Amino acid sequence: MNIGYIRVSSKEQNTERQEQALSMCERLYIDKVSGKNTERPQLQQMMSALRNGDVLTVKSVDRLARNTRDLLAILDELLALGVTVRFLDNSMEFSDNPTSRFMITMLGAVGELERSFIRQRQQEGIALAKEKGVYNGRPKDDELRKKVVGYLNRGIKPDEVAKLCGCGRATVFRIKKETASED
Repeated sequence: MNIGYIRVSSKEQNTERQEQALSMCERLYIDKVSGKNTERPQLQQMMSALRNGDVLTVKSVDRLARNTRDLLAILDELLALGVTVRFLDNSMEFSDNPTSRFMITMLGAVGELERSFIRQRQQEGIALAKEKGVYNGRPKDDELRKKVVGYLNRGIKPDEVAKLCGCGRATVFRIKKETASED
């Protein structure tokens, strides 16, 4: 069976480009979450469903994993199952052999390096924008802020508040800290 895996980093991002590239797949698993780790619902479901002889098709290496360690761990599990992994952007197919392992390690390392460069350029751009006075950080979401403060004031734990509000724990703790400093 030809299975496709798609990942974008947030719910707002569009998967259409990847879906079009994977149109030959019989089944698609789509995650709309960060690739910072392997705790992704559709990735986990897909890993459970894959069987010996299946082919996993992914548009690019960074859609499957953002760091080399996670990439190799995922590939180890897939190859042990007898799954062949295909990356369209690199026109590469991997099965359980030394050359495949070497090539995927190199691709993963290049992807990780690229991500580091992106973060570095982003930080440099933010620093320049701050110097010019045109960067004020993330825009405040007053509606979300009111909800979070309301739940916290009712004694609801931050993890539960994050779930109820559809935001991350870090957002809840940031709002909690900002609110405490306003008092």
